[in-house]
Amino acid sequence: MNKRHYNLVIGGLTILIGLLLLLLVTVNRDDLLFSDSDYEEEIETRDSLSEENGVSIVRLEPRDQSMAGIEFLALTPTYHQSGYELFGEVLDVAGLLDIRAQLIALLNADQTKAVEEAHLAESHKNARLLYEDRQSISRRELLDIEYQLKAVRTYRSNIQRDLSSLRQTSITKWGSTISEWLLNEYSKNFKNLANQNASLLRVFIKEASLAELDISEIEVAPVASPHLKIAGRYVGDAPNVKLGTGGVDKFFITESKIPEGTRIVASLSVSLKDAAGVLVPDKAVIWHSGKPWVFKQLSDGVFARVEIEATVDLGIGWFEVEALRPGDQIVVSGAQLLLSEELKYQIRNENED
Repeated sequence: MNKRHYNLVIGGLTILIGLLLLLLVTVNRDDLLFSDSDYEEEIETRDSLSEENGVSIVRLEPRDQSMAGIEFLALTPTYHQSGYELFGEVLDVAGLLDIRAQLIALLNADQTKAVEEAHLAESHKNARLLYEDRQSISRRELLDIEYQLKAVRTYRSNIQRDLSSLRQTSITKWGSTISEWLLNEYSKNFKNLANQNASLLRVFIKEASLAELDISEIEVAPVASPHLKIAGRYVGDAPNVKLGTGGVDKFFITESKIPEGTRIVASLSVSLKDAAGVLVPDKAVIWHSGKPWVFKQLSDGVFARVEIEATVDLGIGWFEVEALRPGDQIVVSGAQLLLSEELKYQIRNENED
């Protein structure tokens, strides 16, 4: 073999080796581009995602769980007294005083006319006897007494109509309980309000579920001075809702004076019972599309992403009463990786479609 042939063989082998190296690099580019630590951020997801009843189910083999650092926590029962802050205002009771004054005036007038009616009724009875037995009085005199008696009774009927209308006006605006205070001259609550030793509050409650709770007491304070808390006692539901609140308003009374028109903040925690639920640690919660989620283990290697409320912050986690139960296993480490794999698989499916 001369030198020329030798060089051709060497050149051919060199080209072949180069092609083999290029093929090797192409086939194993993922291993060359990513280190071992980078590989841990990727989980093999072939056929690892499905959907059941609209819920995405992620499935991972034990090896993949170990590589992703998946850790679980079994939820235990937790009890929490929910604290709700509501807003309201101190009412001007001048309207109540006006209604009370009108009621008293009508009642006094009715009592006066009742005495007059009784006197005229007796006079009419005697006059009729005299007229029928001996005709010692004229018919004109008898008719005059009858006319007076009828006029008094008509007057009293009008008073009763006005009283009924005034009571209905009071009930429509203030409710039956407060209206009863107006009719009871010995009502301690009304006397305290009239003497400015108490305040009447209207609290706005938008949530229907909260409005249905048996609320007996609240703590209230002026919005401008939230540290000045005083106790408020439930009086009754407002018969109408203040325009724009969209819920149920409730009346409360305090045994100390707060200036009318003051905006107040009310806390209901003093009157609510402890609620049973679970504590979801902060590290288990992932946020996606503006909502809080956790991954719940349905069985070995099977996970579902579950939305939680995340409205009651206990400082170390969230109090949950609806989506999770004691004994549920949730992911406290590796949840973000599960979410990434779920979304990555969904994107693959969309691209294939």
